[in-house]
Amino acid sequence: MIPAPLKYLTVLLVVAIVPEAIAQATTVDTSFWSRRDTVLQHTPGAAKVRIAIWDSGVDTALFHDRLARDAQGAPILRGYDPFKERQDIPMALLPDSIATRSSQLDSALLAVDDLDAGVDSPQALALEAWFETQTPAQQDAYFAAVDRYSGYVHGTAVADIALNGLPDAEIVIARMEWWHGSPPVPCWSRALADKEAASIRDLLDFVVAQGVRVVVMSWARAEKGYLSNLAECAPEMPENERTELAHYTVQRIREALIAGMQAAPDVLFIGAAGNAGKSLGTADQGTRYSAPNFILVGAADDTGAAVSWSNTGAEVTLLARGERVPARLPSGTWSYPSGTSMSVPVVANAAAKMLCVSPDLTAVQLRSILGSTATVNAEGSPVLHTRRAVEAASGQR
Repeated sequence: MIPAPLKYLTVLLVVAIVPEAIAQATTVDTSFWSRRDTVLQHTPGAAKVRIAIWDSGVDTALFHDRLARDAQGAPILRGYDPFKERQDIPMALLPDSIATRSSQLDSALLAVDDLDAGVDSPQALALEAWFETQTPAQQDAYFAAVDRYSGYVHGTAVADIALNGLPDAEIVIARMEWWHGSPPVPCWSRALADKEAASIRDLLDFVVAQGVRVVVMSWARAEKGYLSNLAECAPEMPENERTELAHYTVQRIREALIAGMQAAPDVLFIGAAGNAGKSLGTADQGTRYSAPNFILVGAADDTGAAVSWSNTGAEVTLLARGERVPARLPSGTWSYPSGTSMSVPVVANAAAKMLCVSPDLTAVQLRSILGSTATVNAEGSPVLHTRRAVEAASGQR
């Protein structure tokens, strides 16, 4: 059996390398969320609401007419490579071994979406059968390609969700990239931890300076990621030193985020709760904190119930759609990923729609209205209701 696909905060689930003949999956019933959504019409002469897609990069060709641009007409963007050096390009540079298979990877993604959702579709069964024919070495190569490509497409899918039904919005790109390979390169260090924190603060300050009002942060920077890196690339390092370095990294990131958000009270930042099915106290991550202009979002299914894999904790203030959310890949192919990574742009979309109808709302007001218009599910958790939030925002004018 193929291992059950895992949800990650920095990847778009799992992408399979299987024959082109695998068909695309069908969509699921989304009536619960459709009833709660609203589609805005273009208002001639309206100022564009700027949304920052702070992620793995965005395909500028796919969103050519939705990009915030500078005085020279160039897309407004800033990026960092895995070594935390400035690299101002909209998407990461893929090796040819993956880039040349992108159409194959795209065509297979829906099969993996089905597997992840427990849908026994023909394409999901075909993927499982294909995986059984692979040797252990081929399976390892498969997962290496999965990790690299899924991270590459993640930001584009997130951007597509954020812009849905929102014609008077444009995006600013803030790109970050993690390590790659096995053993991973770069191998983590204290110097990289400091550069990571500095790059995160720089990207935060950058998007704020561009007049962004809503920031999509579908990532978390959990300690387990740094520990995994060190276990593989620095096995000689004592375990207590690995733990100390991972904790140091997360703490530096958290401090950078808190300070940056405090300096930008007019901007609403939206982060992902994570997909480990744990309490945030256990799954410690850089975004585990509370702030007046920050929302940490968990995932709900198509009934509004919290999904079992969504992290929980007092810091999680809202649930939003997180299962099989329609989103395009860089090629324009539709996929149906799941994860709190997808819940974040759903909430950002609602906040941006509120700003379209009432541009003077503050970040604190946005957060308050999103909470007050949410409905409460059977577990007692607040569930996003975009239409009510937009209607309430309209009454604030």
